[in-house]
Amino acid sequence: MIKDFISLTKFHLSFAVSLSAFFAYIMARGEVRLDAFLATFAVLLVAMGACVINEVQEYKTDALMERTKHRPIASGRISPTTGIAIAFILVASALYLIYNLIGMLGVDLFLFSLIWYNMFYTPLKKRFSFAVVPGAILGVIPPAVGWSVAGRSLLDEQFIAVGIFYFIWQVPHFWLLVMLYHKDYKDAGFPTVMKLFGKISLQRVTFVWLVFTIFAGVYMVLTFNVTNIIFLALFLAIAVYAYITSLELLKKDFDLKNARKIFYKINASFLLAIVLTSVYQAVYL
Repeated sequence: MIKDFISLTKFHLSFAVSLSAFFAYIMARGEVRLDAFLATFAVLLVAMGACVINEVQEYKTDALMERTKHRPIASGRISPTTGIAIAFILVASALYLIYNLIGMLGVDLFLFSLIWYNMFYTPLKKRFSFAVVPGAILGVIPPAVGWSVAGRSLLDEQFIAVGIFYFIWQVPHFWLLVMLYHKDYKDAGFPTVMKLFGKISLQRVTFVWLVFTIFAGVYMVLTFNVTNIIFLALFLAIAVYAYITSLELLKKDFDLKNARKIFYKINASFLLAIVLTSVYQAVYL
C-alpha cells in the first residue's frame, strides 16, 4: 500500500519539486526558519495532489505505455474514485497550510498551479508538441511560494531571475525525457517534438535550450551579487561542465540512450547552482 501511495503521488518527483520552494526561501531570507519547512511541506502536498489527479486523468493512456502501465490506477490496483478522494485530502491540506502561512496569495498560487497543470497542460500535451513550453510556467510556482513565505516580493529582480532560470530549465529537462521515452509517447498517441523535428534536429534544439538555461543561471547568480572568489569559481565550473555535457547532443553518432546520462548530469549541475546560491545567501546575506 505504501509503495502504491508513493507511486500514485509520484512522491520522488513531488519531493524534488518541493525542494525548490525550500531553496528559494533561503535565497530570499538568508536563513532557515520553521516556516521554510512548512512552505516546503505545503508544496509537497499540492504537488502530490496534482500528480494523483493527473493519474486519474491519464490512467487509460498510462495503461498503453510500458513505462507507466504498472502505475496503481492504470493497473487497476487503485480505483479512480479512490484516487480523487486522496487528491482531495492532499490538496485541501495544502490549501489550509499555505493560507495560514501567506493568506490568499498562497491559495491563488496553488489553485493556479492545479488549474494550469490538470486542466490546461494535461489536455494540451495530447494535442500540441510544444505543450511543455507553456507548461514550464509550473516550474516557477514552488520557488514563488518559498520566496513569498520568506516575506519577499515576487517583483524583485532576484526572484524574476530565479523564475526565468526555472522556467527555461523545464523545457530541455522534458525534451531529454522525450528522447528516452519517445516510443512510449508514440504508442500512447502523444504528439512529440521527436516526431516533429526528428532525432538530429531535436538534439540541436535541446542543446540550444540548455545553453539558454546556462545563461539564465549566470544572470541569476549576477543578481545575487556573488563576490566571493571561491563561489564564483564554483559557479564557473558548473557552467563549463553543463556546457561540455550539452555538447554531447551535437555528436552525429549520439545514441538516444545516452540522453539519460545527460539528463542526470545537467539536472545535477543546475540543482547544484541553486544550492550554492542558497548557501551563499545564508553565509553572506
